[in-house]
Amino acid sequence: MFPVTQIFSVSVSTYAIFIVIGFAVGLLCAFLRRRINGVRADDLVACLFIAAAGALIGGKLFFMVQGFPVFLAHAREEGYTFLEYFMDAGLVYYGGFIGGIVFLILAAKLIKTPVWAMVDTILPSIPLMHAVGRVGCFSAGCCYGIPCDFGVVFDASPIAPHGVRLLPVQLIESACLLVLFFLMLHYGKQKRPPGKVLAFYLVGYGIIRFILEFFRYDAIRGIYGALSISQWISLGLIALGAFFWFLFPQIKRKKTPA
Repeated sequence: MFPVTQIFSVSVSTYAIFIVIGFAVGLLCAFLRRRINGVRADDLVACLFIAAAGALIGGKLFFMVQGFPVFLAHAREEGYTFLEYFMDAGLVYYGGFIGGIVFLILAAKLIKTPVWAMVDTILPSIPLMHAVGRVGCFSAGCCYGIPCDFGVVFDASPIAPHGVRLLPVQLIESACLLVLFFLMLHYGKQKRPPGKVLAFYLVGYGIIRFILEFFRYDAIRGIYGALSISQWISLGLIALGAFFWFLFPQIKRKKTPA
């Protein structure tokens, strides 16, 4: 809708603005919840910024893997370099989530703070940040939905098809993420056993993403068999969430000395 915003006569990506806003509100939410799991404020801020760097790297790398054949073609024909490809690459959420979680765990270990306490403190902020980010997707016209009579025309977008009414699936996902955020906020009001909050998120978002992918229309997602790449990942995350909910607490109890 509005891919570029003017701030003091300077053109700024609206998508980038919403990413920054999302990170800020997520940081605030985690900061207000830090005492539930006994997390120090300075450790929290350090881990969140490191996790954000991991999310950026992971999101870009996942995008690059999906479009690697296109990169090779441009490299052969135009001398397009890998560094240029990395700088131009967009962001794929699942790659960002995986990269963010990996960097978060590494950061927690590096500063010697309890890993699960940090993960459980930050996790409810993820659907909140993601919900704000999806509004940025809507403004940019990326991640658009299927054609429909009551959709939105993204003629200002350099990404979406012009002259076609498309389902604003970005806003639908944003609303679903807000519901997930409030559910996780309620569930995380007290300290939970290791893995439970993560399981709540993996299953919740996995279901949301799996269903909404049927209403996506952007071809860059990639289709393998009857499902998109994100749907296959969603099924894997739902299974992983079931593991963390049912089996992981038992494993932890067996490892903990009596």
